[in-house]
Amino acid sequence: MSDKDRQFVEALARGLAVLESLSRAQQPLTNGDLAKMTGLAPSTVSRLTHTLTMMGYVRLSRSNRAYELTPKNLTLGYPVLAGMPLLEQARPHLEQLSRTTGETAALAIRDKLHITFVAVIEGANLVAVRLATGGRLRIPVSAAGIALVAALPDAERRLLATRVRAEMTRTGQNPEAFTEAVTECRRDGVAIVRNLWNPGIGGVSVPVYNQGEYAALTIPVATGSIPEQTMRTTLADALKEVAEILGPALPV
Repeated sequence: MSDKDRQFVEALARGLAVLESLSRAQQPLTNGDLAKMTGLAPSTVSRLTHTLTMMGYVRLSRSNRAYELTPKNLTLGYPVLAGMPLLEQARPHLEQLSRTTGETAALAIRDKLHITFVAVIEGANLVAVRLATGGRLRIPVSAAGIALVAALPDAERRLLATRVRAEMTRTGQNPEAFTEAVTECRRDGVAIVRNLWNPGIGGVSVPVYNQGEYAALTIPVATGSIPEQTMRTTLADALKEVAEILGPALPV
């Protein structure tokens, strides 16, 4: 990419790729793991993890053989969250949703071809799906991603949907189900997915538009315990009630 854009700093991009890989991992990663995930040479990854360790963003895990993020990374994320008025408005409603349904409730925003959870209230049900604040999912496998695409103005929606379909085609996935899900969300005001992200996990989501920001209210579910009918009625209605308060992005 640096050959095409003289302003592009390749070293910075590589360092950020390492941080992004660590942020998505559920456990510490070795230099070898990071090399596979980023496609970078092992020697390059070794220099990057050393530099990030010296700067305090990465540390060796207790095993001293793998790397993990440090709390210093929060200094990068907190100013972003502090600049989202919707986050504070949505939090008490997420807490109420979680109490009344027993399920996890979350707020998500779009990050290129992914969605990121910026607020998560864990459910009390034994089978409630656990999410992590800062966790990311690809748009086409998440109810929140589909809801966010559906909510966009026509031109922006078509452009983003084209990018998502192209990425799906490139990776050998059929984009027809994604296209149909976006159409259904625009018609019904709610996005429903089952078993796309992982077998046994689904989600219900509605988009909101507040002070110029699009976001999605979402409830992940264990599909083995929560039937689709419950997702389309009880959970969808609960989310739509909150969306009416915060600012619905689609008719509810």
